[in-house]
Amino acid sequence: MPLALYNLINMYTPMNPRRPLVREIIETVLLAVLVFVCLHISVQNYQVEGSSMFPTLDQGDCVLANKLVYSRIDVSKYQKYLPDTSLFEDDLIFPFHPPKMGEVIVFQYPQDLTRHFVKRIIGTPGDVVHLMKGKVYVNHKALSEPYVDRNEFTTDWGPYVIADGQYFVLGDNRPASNDSRAWGTISFDHIIGRYWFRYWPFLCGLAPINKGNLK
Repeated sequence: MPLALYNLINMYTPMNPRRPLVREIIETVLLAVLVFVCLHISVQNYQVEGSSMFPTLDQGDCVLANKLVYSRIDVSKYQKYLPDTSLFEDDLIFPFHPPKMGEVIVFQYPQDLTRHFVKRIIGTPGDVVHLMKGKVYVNHKALSEPYVDRNEFTTDWGPYVIADGQYFVLGDNRPASNDSRAWGTISFDHIIGRYWFRYWPFLCGLAPINKGNLK
């Protein structure tokens, strides 16, 4: 065989055409562990119990909460390492965004942190929230709520100024919801994440519920 042809064949011939089986198993296990850790950090699954968020969420729905979207960095903790913190308007930086009005969130129930609720943000820090005959007003303007199927709740509430780091939440099914009207605002520290999407109840068995049900 000519030397040039021999060198060409060797150039495109893998040195190890078959990797050892043990190495493939180790790589697969490491990849599985990495995926598991990433999912554990970024999302959490729950199952809805009750009708407080109907029609957005119904009894038995399985949902995923995005735990990364509200991540924040406290700049004050790193002030001594930063040459000029005046570049930041606040001590807290949200790489994505802070909780916003209208977003559905999963959070720890303020009166029992072992329980988890799902509600919609109605008021954010600094907002003035007022309920008049069941109609919601934020900063003295009536709030458009197409997600509310019906509203039989007619009691007045407020007005109330939302404190810094606090959020006012309501269920979409107002007559059946235990929310900020009963126990006040929630702290940012109570928020677990933003509701991402729901999937069919029969799939819940494929992703076991580790954090209990949502009220």
